[in-house]
This record gives sequence, structure tokens and C-alpha cells, in this order.
Amino acid sequence: MTRNPLPLSALILMTMIVSAASGAFCRQHVPTPKDVLGYSLGDRFTPGSGVASYLDALAGSAPDRMKVIRYGATYEGRPLLLAVVSSPENIARLGEIRADNRRLADPRSTTGAGADSIMKNLPGIVWLSYGVHGNEASSPEAAMNVLYTLLSSRDAETEGMLRRLVVVVDPLLNPDGHERYVNYQITHAGSSPNEDPAAVEHNEGWPSGRTNHYFFDLNRDWAWLTQTESRARVKAYREWMPHVHVDFHEMGHNSSYFFFPAFTPINKNFPPSTIKWGEIYGRGNAEAFDREGWTYYSGESFDLFYPGYGDSWPSLHGAIGMTYEQAGQTGVRVRRRDEAILTLGERLDHHTAASLATLRTTVANLPGLLRDFRKFFTDAIAEGATGPVRAFIVPPGSDTARTAKMIDLLIAQGMDVLRAEAGFSADNAKTYFPLARRPESFPAGSYIIRLDQPAKRLAMALLELEPVVTDTSFYDISAWCLPVAFGVETWWSPTVPDARATPIRAATLPAGNLAGAGARYAYVMPWTSNNSIRALVRLLRADVKAHVAMKGFILDGRTYGRGSIIIPVKPNPPGIDSIMTSVAREFHLEIAGAQSGFTEEGMNLGSNRAVLLKRPKIAVLTGDPVGTTAFGSIWSMFDTDYGIDFVPVTAGRLTRSDLSGYTAIVFPDDNSGGRGYSSALDSNFTARLRTWVSSGGTFVGIEGGAVYATENRSGLTGVKLKTKKKKDEGKKEKGAGDGDEKPDEEELEKLLTVEQREQKRRREEVPGTIVSVKLDNSHPLGFGYDTTIAVFRSSNTVLELSASGYNVGIYRKSPRLSGLMSPENEEKLAGTPFLVHEKIGSGNVVLFADDPNFRLFWDSLNRVFLNSVLLMPSIRSVEMAASGKHDE
Repeated sequence: MTRNPLPLSALILMTMIVSAASGAFCRQHVPTPKDVLGYSLGDRFTPGSGVASYLDALAGSAPDRMKVIRYGATYEGRPLLLAVVSSPENIARLGEIRADNRRLADPRSTTGAGADSIMKNLPGIVWLSYGVHGNEASSPEAAMNVLYTLLSSRDAETEGMLRRLVVVVDPLLNPDGHERYVNYQITHAGSSPNEDPAAVEHNEGWPSGRTNHYFFDLNRDWAWLTQTESRARVKAYREWMPHVHVDFHEMGHNSSYFFFPAFTPINKNFPPSTIKWGEIYGRGNAEAFDREGWTYYSGESFDLFYPGYGDSWPSLHGAIGMTYEQAGQTGVRVRRRDEAILTLGERLDHHTAASLATLRTTVANLPGLLRDFRKFFTDAIAEGATGPVRAFIVPPGSDTARTAKMIDLLIAQGMDVLRAEAGFSADNAKTYFPLARRPESFPAGSYIIRLDQPAKRLAMALLELEPVVTDTSFYDISAWCLPVAFGVETWWSPTVPDARATPIRAATLPAGNLAGAGARYAYVMPWTSNNSIRALVRLLRADVKAHVAMKGFILDGRTYGRGSIIIPVKPNPPGIDSIMTSVAREFHLEIAGAQSGFTEEGMNLGSNRAVLLKRPKIAVLTGDPVGTTAFGSIWSMFDTDYGIDFVPVTAGRLTRSDLSGYTAIVFPDDNSGGRGYSSALDSNFTARLRTWVSSGGTFVGIEGGAVYATENRSGLTGVKLKTKKKKDEGKKEKGAGDGDEKPDEEELEKLLTVEQREQKRRREEVPGTIVSVKLDNSHPLGFGYDTTIAVFRSSNTVLELSASGYNVGIYRKSPRLSGLMSPENEEKLAGTPFLVHEKIGSGNVVLFADDPNFRLFWDSLNRVFLNSVLLMPSIRSVEMAASGKHDE
């Protein structure tokens, strides 16, 4: 590992003297971390700027063996860097190596003999990723240690390793989160480390350094690319297509060290070789740890199922993707339960040892690894050509922008996509959208994803409805079907469609158009596209007067549904025509100009049913006790996707604030079933909140935020939580002729064994499941939708139907669409509300039992959430507006 030789300046001077005296080439001294940072690794946590400085110093000292590549930047402007280390010969031909490896990964471009020739000369490419969670802070320290070891060692093993490998090191995937963590340690740690696990340096406050700037967990974002760091990383990764990828993490400080093989379940799209190599690398790591007498485990806890991890996503690209977990997530020194002291130095040493063991195992098994890498893609193509699903068909749909976003997401991950130049038929195509009817002909512009391509396994993992689920325990979620999440109608076919189609590098959007420019009366925009939301936000920010139609109508032969936006020419400014033209073009929308407010059918454009929309001023709770990622999803959506201004405000500050200026207040999930809010907010605040709602405000509660508003907690609404049945509630069931009373659930729980309790916990758990909801699309919250939506459910929150309000979304009788859900949970959920609206005075309370913004890839539910904060604050009476009455 690394210790502290002479100062860097002295060593450089000695090198220069020797070189000048001999006139011969001499390797420049490789600086130690202390030479550059001023301290030894393990003494303290290194900020991102220090990591970057050390990489520059290493590259400067060994330019023939290391290159630093900047592949992007974070939201806060910090660089995203790769360090590429290999022999001078390999460094000189990196472009050739990348090109050959990409040919190896695409059997369509290289014959078997050509692949054999490539494999004889191709070094193994190993990508080591450190610090995706910013507070798992031994990882970047280990990255620097690994780089120093590879560059400074002169032994035959290391020299041979660098000849046979190209090592790509991402030392810090999440610089923004890591900076928060390092600053936390600087602020809270004393001059000497405090070993007590209760010390503040070991227990971060909100929001912690785990997540990025927008509080996103980047280790759940590999497949969805919602964050700029993910998009930049995946682009760089696709250029290299490594054979091995390791994602370095930390877990609780009382644990030991985890490496592969993975736990179950294993995603069905992985071939047996993926599991085989996990065993091989596990044995290689075990040998290194056994040599040092270090404790470890494998095959437990961490599965290989969800496709958005830093192990599973690379594995779906042919790599052997693995997660390594070191005990930690604390300050520099901490006392464990076994009284041992865990140090930062030990943590980074363990990660260093696992890194080097992985490199050794790769060298020892390189020919077989390259053969299986190639076979991964040849088999994928063969499976795609002969399997039960041969292609996916994606029509442009009613929301072409949302469809294009999904297609671009697939292309960004290396999927080949075709675009139909003319209509075509696919009589045997099927879909998992229950309300969709197969067209006689799919239109020109439809997208076709053939599965006889190298990315077949990734395509199936992301696009299939139902992953095979046999386990009842998951490290993460059990379902994620991308077309369902996006609400993009997708069909699968057992044959490749006979269509004239061409490959594309990006989806295409129809040009926006303002039909009837120079309108005398109004402009009309349908509410069926997420781009319509963006356009409305732009208009409201510019103080343009806009109205929402509470009823449908027909204008100039075109049908407009509820929620359509009407922009009157007057009293808007004289330049409204050019504003609307610009909006139509920018957001690729068809906007119509109306010469008259008189329609062919339905409400007229000047009806009282056209409700004037307020310019939104939205407050969103942040800080403790709000769930970090729950707030982050809203923050990122508002800030980067829709351009919605909002006020992030803490619970403590909200209790002291004048609420009257806000049109909506959002309580995201608190990750504790509403208990966090109940502890943070007293009855005095609830009374003030009720007064604000009564005066016209709109309260939006999500999961724990919804629970807080129930009658069981704050009493803001009359909605109740669904609780366990008790026999004294009149539910007396007779036995089979014995007349005995059936015990209630709480009594039965007391009799369970340890094993039975664990089985019961698993049955009651909802590990991320897709469920079906019946939606009232005549209600403003349902505007722009059909009568069925798919919702992602990951909570155990179950509400009772509102007796006095509107149960806008109700879980269907058999709600499960995809993923695991026990029969008991299905029965408990069926017929209960996903979405409730209750009136209080002139205002509204909107409750979501599940988070519609989950990880921000559930694009199909953007509108239902944004309806709550953009439309509802202006609608003082759903019934009066719908009937044409106007509440002054």
C-alpha cells in the first residue's frame, strides 16, 4: 500500500540530476498520495479536488502508462474523471483497443476467425468504479491507492498485469455527494477521531452524502439515466465495453466484507456464464482475504435482479458486473460491537486488496473471459432470432415526445432501433396495455426493436412486462417495465415485422405547428402530452393568461378532451401570437388558433367551465423528516425537466411562515409512514394548515405525507388508514361447527415462531410492484388520461375510501400487473384508493397512497402529480366548474 518517502520536490530534483548525468531515459518518480495531498491515505477523507489533483500528478509522472479522461461534469460543476492505466504499448494504442473490443462485442461485424484474431491481441478491460454513494467514503481513497500501486510497483507480476490489462478507474462517481460528506466530516470531527459509534461524526444528518446534487441514488439510475452523471458515465462506458466491472460500496460498520457470487434472485436474462464468473472472482477474492486473515462473506443479501445497479447493468452489456461492499459508512475510526476498532485505513486496504485480486483473477483467466464475453453477444443474437419474442413495436402514440424520450433512452444504452418508413401490419403482435387495440396497420414513424442484436438481453430486461419472480425477498424492487413506466404503448411480436425501416441514432419528433396563426379569439392546446405541461409552465411564468377546460368540446372538426388549455387572445398581450408560435415549435405541439369562441359541440371557449389558472407558487417540504430521495425526485423534476419554480422549505420554517402566498404545499414521503411528520408538526400547525386550505390552498400529501393528513394522524381530512381487523369490531367468524370465535390477527401473531414471523414479514412486504388503478378521468386530477393507469407500489400504506371526497384513483380488484405481491396484499389493496381528493372550504387536499414520482422514470404519472399542483389550486369547486356554474 503506500507510505511516505521523500518530499516530491526533492525526488523530482534527484530524478533530473540522474537523467542529466547519464543522458539516459529514467522513469520519473511516482508521487505518493502524501506527496500531493499532504497526508497519508487513511488519515482523513479526501475531497474531490484532492482526488483530481492526485490523478493529474500521477498522469504527469507516468504519461506513458496513465491517461486522465474527463467524461463529464456534475450538476455542481465538478469534473467526472477516468484514469486509464496500462503498459506503454497499450496506452499508445487505446483507440485501436477500444475499436477492436467493440467489434468483438458485435458479432455481426466480425466473423469467428476475425474474433479469434482480435482475442489473441486484445488486453482485458477492467473498469473499477468507486464512490457512487458519496458517504461510502473509503472507495475513492482506495481508488488512489490502487492507482499508486499499479504505477509505482516494479515487480514482474504488476508489469505483466499491465501488459495484459487496460484498467479503467472511475475514482469518484458522485463528487457532489462525496463533497457533502467530506464537509460534514470536517465540520463535525474533532482534532482526534472519536471511536464511539454514537458520536456525531459517525451519524450524518439530513440529507447525507449518499446521493448526488438532486438527492438521487446514482446506483439505481444506470438504466433510467435521469441524472447528468448517469448519462455521462453510460456514454463513456459504451465506448469501452469492459469485460469486468466492479462497483465499490460500503455497508454498516458492524459487518465485514462482501463480494460475489451474488444472492438470489438472479435476473433471468443473464446466461449461466455470468453466475460462473461471479464464483471465479469470489474465489480469487477469498484467496486474497484468507491470506490476510480478513473476514468476508458472499452469496447473501446482494442480488442480481434489478437492472439499474452498477453490477447488473454492466452484466447486461456482457461484462462480469459485481458489487463489493466494505464495512464502513463512518468517520475515520469507530468501535464495532465486537469491540474491534475499524479504521479508514483498514477499509481502504480491503478495497485495494479486492481490486488487485480482481485484476489478478482476470489475468489468470483472460482467454476464457474473452471467449465468454464474445459468446454473450453471439448467443444473444441467436436467442433474439429464435425466441418467442423477436421484436418490439412502438407506435409514435398520442404523446410523441414521451415516446421519443423512451426510444432515445434505449438508444443511449446501445440498443439498435429502426424507424418504419411506411405503414406495416403485425397480425400476431400482442401488448400488455389492456385498453390498447392492435391497429390494422402500424403507422409510418413506428419504432421497431429487433431482438436479433447484441443488446437483446438488455432489451428484454427493460421492455418485458414480467421478470420471472420465484423469490419472496429482494434487495431492491421486483418490477420496472419501461413501457408501462413511461405509459408508451408497446407491442411484442413472435416474428420480425415485414416493414421498410431504417436504423436511427435518435428518435424524431414532428415539427410543432400553430394552425390558425393570427387567431382573433383564442389558442387551444390539448392536455395529452407531457410537453403540453412544459408549454403551460412556460406560459404561466411569462404571465400569459391560460384557462383549463373542465369539459370537452369540438372545434374546427377536432375533439378536445377535458384539461385542454385555452389561451384567450384578450386580455393577453398583443404579441401572444408570436409567443404561441414559439411555444408550439419548441415543444413540438399542435396548437390551434380559434377565430371564434363558438364550438361545434360541447362547452364554448368562453364558458365558465374554462377556469382561469393561477400562476403557481409551490412550497415543497425538505429537510428532516422528509425522505431524501422523495424530495429529490420532485426537485429534479421541477428544476431540470419542467422548469417549475418552487420554494423548498423545512418543516420548522413552515410552521413559522405566512402560508397565504402559496398556491400549493407538497409533503413528500417521510419514509416512516407519516410518523416523522406527526413528530415534527403539532396540532397548532395543523390548525393553521386547515385554515390555509379552507382559504383556497391545495395540500398534496404523498405516501407518508398522505398518512400525516389522515384522520388517524393530524385529522386534516376524514380519510382513514386501513388497519388490522379485531374481533371486537363485530367481525366474529364461526369455526366449522364448533361455535368458536376466530382469534384476531394480533392474537395470532403472538403464537408465531421465528420462521413463521419471517415468512409473514415477507408476505406483507411490497418489494416494488406494478399495480393497476382505475382512474376517474372526469376529475381534474385525471385530466389527460384514459381510465386505467399503472402505478408503482413500494409501500404498505393502505387508505380507506373517502366518505365525503372523491376517490379519483382506485386499485382494481386484482391489482398486480408485474412483480411480486402476495395474495394477502392483493386482497388488502383491492378497492382502496391510490388517489383521493377532499374539499375543505375553498381549498383542496390531494392524497397519493404511493409516490407517482418514484425514481423519476415513471414518466406516465408526471401529469397526475402535476395536475395536483398546476390545475387544482385554481379549481375551487369540481362540481360547480363541471356543471358550468361559477364560484365567485
